[in-house]
Amino acid sequence: MENGTTKNIYLLRHGKVEGQPALNGSSDVLVHPDMQQRIGESLVEQNLSLNRVITSPLRRCSDLADLCAKRLSLPLWVEPEFQEMNFGDVDGVAFDELKDNWSMLETFWQDPANHQLTGAESLQSFHDRVTQAWSQLLTSEGDNLLLVTHGGVIRMILAHCLDIEWKNPSLYSKLSIDNASITHIQITQFAQRFVSVKAVGLPVL
Repeated sequence: MENGTTKNIYLLRHGKVEGQPALNGSSDVLVHPDMQQRIGESLVEQNLSLNRVITSPLRRCSDLADLCAKRLSLPLWVEPEFQEMNFGDVDGVAFDELKDNWSMLETFWQDPANHQLTGAESLQSFHDRVTQAWSQLLTSEGDNLLLVTHGGVIRMILAHCLDIEWKNPSLYSKLSIDNASITHIQITQFAQRFVSVKAVGLPVL
């Protein structure tokens, strides 16, 4: 970013996915096409000034990003580093079927930084992946960007921008980032970089 420039990044969490409630990380679950249309139409009506759409490759995000990019005639950039955390053996498994793993899952939620799920990405790796991608995004073209991504990714970016301890379990259990909501972060570059979180989890629908 050059001095005197301001970049607005709108983090849009995907809509509610189909199927039974589960810990969906890298599982490529879908949002109903009608829901995707509703979110896309609502977003267009907001008349955000946008230059580019960036998306996680998982279809609950990329289907919506593709729809928005076409509606607004914007370039679309798929960024694998912005996909959700991989929850390993419990990823995508319905909560009703997790009987044997439930205690492990509860231990993970109480302290996710120090209790890695079996076969899962560590919270440290997830943090490093997301924050590195975020830093690259800040140097990318376009002053007004729409990033279609996941709840965990948005929480990690917020922790990074607000200097909150990303290992704090409250970040994942108490900070509500609802489906189909927008979090707006503004970055201004003068002699140094100023970060302002303008909105968190504003509903689109």
